[in-house]
Amino acid sequence: MRKITALIAFFALCLGAYAAVDYNNTNLRNKISQMIIIGFDGTKLEKNSVLYDDLANERISGVILFSNSPKDSKSIKNVKNPKQLKKLISDIKAASKSKLFISIDEEGGKISRLPQERGFRAQTLSHKELGDKNDEMTTYLEAKKIAMTLKDLGINLNFAPCVDLALNPNSDVIFKAERSFSDDPQKVIKHANAYILAHNQYGILTALKHFPGHGSASGDSHLGFVDATNTFSSKELEPYQALISSGAAQNIMVSHVFNKKIDDKYPAALSYKTINGILKGKLGFSGLIITDDMQMKAITDNYTFEQAVINAINAGCDILVFGNNLEYGGKDLAQKFNDTVFNAVKDGKISPERIDEAYYKISTVKARLN
Repeated sequence: MRKITALIAFFALCLGAYAAVDYNNTNLRNKISQMIIIGFDGTKLEKNSVLYDDLANERISGVILFSNSPKDSKSIKNVKNPKQLKKLISDIKAASKSKLFISIDEEGGKISRLPQERGFRAQTLSHKELGDKNDEMTTYLEAKKIAMTLKDLGINLNFAPCVDLALNPNSDVIFKAERSFSDDPQKVIKHANAYILAHNQYGILTALKHFPGHGSASGDSHLGFVDATNTFSSKELEPYQALISSGAAQNIMVSHVFNKKIDDKYPAALSYKTINGILKGKLGFSGLIITDDMQMKAITDNYTFEQAVINAINAGCDILVFGNNLEYGGKDLAQKFNDTVFNAVKDGKISPERIDEAYYKISTVKARLN
């Protein structure tokens, strides 16, 4: 009897191991499709559009919305007015068989995709202005305006707050854009908590950014390679450590900043040492890890599509963002991503366990979406 029991246990173990690595193609591709968020052109969903096809065939995990192209501040990309945007989001959700991340960068202040001149009322103070006032209730109430607006529109993921420290006054992308609460980690932690709380109360997911810190660097990773090797301070990790420890950090967006002292080969979003070594290891973060836009020139100028995607996933990123805003990735971007990752798994360049880990985390978060 003991031999039979042992044999059953052995075969069960073998079958379990086999199931973990021998996906059928559809199962693997479905899991991979949950690892990409894309941007798109258009203010309404056309049934003959690339986006509709991606939604109907479940090739994407969600979308990211922009008001205009960075090349033309007067252009209209996805956002004309509240009524139009609300219908667009409703149509996008209806076209998908599964829950979607409907995401946006709505930090407040200068960083807003919902401009007042297009009829939106959620005009709020910048992170810097809130830090200068240094009143948690004011921060909560300003963030509440954002959360209420996002909730009404149908947006469920805000890539905010920004917890970079205001360490470099020459930084166009952080300091001068007023995206930091303070150069004091404790003040950043305090206001980020209030900001997150307001979003949580309206069921809006947040994502801390830009890990491991963009506030000390001078460059802008939208435009090219950014090296923080000689400027990075360990105190830039303090907001992440505190917010992870308290449970406030739901999701974290990883930057494309390079730091030779952490990884002498790869920028943060492609760095196993940064993500697995520090974020997941040292800081103990177990939530969703999302890349900053993979079409930023810090990535596209230095890596092929395949290199960037494989390295980001192996580094520990669960979702990769392709905004189709800085550049257009082509009508087959979602399929190209799926093919790239699928073939990488089949060729042994990405482990199936890494896909399973990402899929489990994404599914767990999506189960809580309204």
